[in-house]
Amino acid sequence: MAEQGGTGRDGRARTRPDPVGLVAGLLSLLVAAAGITGTGPWEVVDIRWLLAGTAVVAGIAFLVASVRNSRAATDD
Repeated sequence: MAEQGGTGRDGRARTRPDPVGLVAGLLSLLVAAAGITGTGPWEVVDIRWLLAGTAVVAGIAFLVASVRNSRAATDD
């Protein structure tokens, strides 16, 4: 199978960043910053809106993932 990312100048295969890992890393940085400063988003934003927004983002991510996987080539 061909590599989707292609190859770089040094001959190694280029890879895409992992979006789930990227989001998890950014969220952990935000939590760490909130812990260090003693303030957090829960003091500014109502937790119900935060949960609703998270549910919407997760739903969109699941829809995109399901559409993306259905177009994948099969190994027939």
